[in-house]
Amino acid sequence: MTADPLFLGPGAGRKFTVGADEASVKVEAEATGGAFSVFEYTAAPGVPGPPLHIHHVVSETFIVLDGEVEFRAAGRTQRLTRGAVAFVPTGIPHTFANTGGEPARWVGIFSPGRYMALVEGIGKAFPAGGGPPDETMLAKLFAEYDTVNVPE
Repeated sequence: MTADPLFLGPGAGRKFTVGADEASVKVEAEATGGAFSVFEYTAAPGVPGPPLHIHHVVSETFIVLDGEVEFRAAGRTQRLTRGAVAFVPTGIPHTFANTGGEPARWVGIFSPGRYMALVEGIGKAFPAGGGPPDETMLAKLFAEYDTVNVPE
């Protein structure tokens, strides 16, 4: 773990895409000794979110910055807007989607931090020209990161 503080300006951070969505890593897991990672995520409107799934090791926190995001967790559905927070503990079935007509943006926090690599891997499963992700690649990622899809 580094003993140095980290300061990033607006728009800074390591960037990657997840289909039509964009992510920017703000705090890498390595900087926190693996305790957590922080990212900014921009979800395109009209694009479905992930299938209902469970993480058996990681908890997630979402802080909505702009737009409208619908979260489903443990059988509850909540529409969140700017300033709202969603916390999803380990083992809870959940999903999310941008339900508005504009991009939605949030800060996400994974604990433990290594789960940022799951999101990056999902991004790599999408073909460069668009289209659905590689299901075999997703299955391997989910197994590696203790994540399972849940029937709706």
